[in-house]
Amino acid sequence: MPNSRKEIPQWTWYNGQFLFQFDEQLKKNPDMKISDFFSDFLLSQGLENLNIYHTKNQGTIILLLYGLLVIPKEIWERDDTNFLFTTKNKFNVILSPNNLDTLNFLRLLRNSIAHANFSIDTSTAELTFWNINRNNKTFEVKISYGDLGEFISEIGKYYLNEVKNS
Repeated sequence: MPNSRKEIPQWTWYNGQFLFQFDEQLKKNPDMKISDFFSDFLLSQGLENLNIYHTKNQGTIILLLYGLLVIPKEIWERDDTNFLFTTKNKFNVILSPNNLDTLNFLRLLRNSIAHANFSIDTSTAELTFWNINRNNKTFEVKISYGDLGEFISEIGKYYLNEVKNS
């Protein structure tokens, strides 16, 4: 199982460089084509012949999850939530407490991310999240890259439309 979790710092670095350089380029030459900027960026990072960098990568995924689930902790520490969680069925639940409601599912997922209890399998394009309590695994779910993207979109829209404006 190829676990690309160890590459997250590298992807995060490249993503940061990409965004900062893009911001600078917009100030210097706002008419430059994005494809030209991307080519210049790859060259500046020594990636032009490697065909490995794309902006949708492990660093982006984890950064989004961290920013939307871990940092706004108070959202997920409430007694209830009006988050619809239409993407819950996208998660393949391997192990969980009985009768796990939406709020507790999100708390467990948040805890998995906060404690870096996850793996990324590039061969199956899946992420696995888990929690351990006293050396026993108490929660484990899997989700595909594409389905996780839908979940991230749902969480982001909830935060921007419901939480931020309340």
